[in-house]
Amino acid sequence: METLLRNRVRTAGGQGGKGVTVGGMVYRELVYGGHLLALGTASIAATASFVLGRTPTWDLLLMAYLFSYGAYTVNRFSDFDQDRISHADRTAHLEGRRRLLPAIAAACFAVGYVLAFLRNLDFFAGLLLPLMLAVAYSVGSEKMGRALGISRLKEGLFVKNLTVSFAWSLIPLLVGLYFLQFPVAEIALCPFIFLRLMVNTIFFDVRDMEADAAYGVRTIPVSLGIDASRKLMNVVDLSSGFYVALLVLWGVLPGFAGLLLIFVPYSFTYRYLSQRSPKHKDSWRDLAADGEYILWGLVTCLGQV
Repeated sequence: METLLRNRVRTAGGQGGKGVTVGGMVYRELVYGGHLLALGTASIAATASFVLGRTPTWDLLLMAYLFSYGAYTVNRFSDFDQDRISHADRTAHLEGRRRLLPAIAAACFAVGYVLAFLRNLDFFAGLLLPLMLAVAYSVGSEKMGRALGISRLKEGLFVKNLTVSFAWSLIPLLVGLYFLQFPVAEIALCPFIFLRLMVNTIFFDVRDMEADAAYGVRTIPVSLGIDASRKLMNVVDLSSGFYVALLVLWGVLPGFAGLLLIFVPYSFTYRYLSQRSPKHKDSWRDLAADGEYILWGLVTCLGQV
């Protein structure tokens, strides 16, 4: 593992010496800095608001961004050394701010909770669950290790994927707490988000397979292999499409929610291209996969026109 780590660091260092364009700097900060995923969380919150029949407010979108960015930052800090193997470029990009990452995460959660408290106490209390999941997922504890056999949730087979998918699937419920409304459509949106995130997490586990195996993390690709993981992604991907199609046909979800079906072929496409275009596979994986969620809000907003 030490040899692998040295090779990855040497590669990242060599790449870092090359000239970086303004576009490249923006891309690195957007993707490696965690902003892309945080913006995607805000976009999903906007989609949940549209399903609720409400217009997303600035503080709701900001809180979605802050909590997602805070959780992402906690994970980056806790896995910094492991990421040198799986994603040397991202680690090199974040190296200069490594000591600041805990403070950045704390500031995001602090500002988010102040805004939530000012909104209503039910919403504030509901947001405690994502924080607990973020800590249990990335940091963990010895007590959890004795109770569950894993010190962090991300170390258990399927537990990692289930935890991330479950956390994101809470977004419609949290939006419901924000507006203090809980129609069936809002609750029905949760399983769709869960399935979409399962595809995403397995997809990135394939990327991180080498590092996860070296650190003894039992992910789906490490335990079942890449071929089985890809077949599982196909099944979950199609299941998410059938699910939302049925809910729209039954009138549970509004008609514009049917536009979310386009993300099934979308994910099949970027997964295929990431395999066929090794020269740009990192761009496909990071930008296309996490960028999907930014498009949700745009598509569902346009669908109401």
